[in-house]
Amino acid sequence: MTNRMRTVILNDRGQIVIPEEVREGMGLKPGEALVLLEVGKEILLRKEASVVRDLVEIEGERRFWRALSEKSLERAWDREDEAWEKHAPARG
Repeated sequence: MTNRMRTVILNDRGQIVIPEEVREGMGLKPGEALVLLEVGKEILLRKEASVVRDLVEIEGERRFWRALSEKSLERAWDREDEAWEKHAPARG
């Protein structure tokens, strides 16, 4: 991945042109959807497909953590203690 910085000019209709070498490097095609993200006082443009992929991944992680009940977490913590006792050298 190449990191580049380009200056673009906002026209009177609020539009910018993404330079050709950037479009080609990113594989952007005419009509492709981009997502504009406002992050504080910054503007980020991302391919819609990459944003959707990230959201699907995040939702999958949320489902995983929601599926863990308090009881299953307690069992996991109990097993962790057993593992430490079994595999960690005794200190004394």
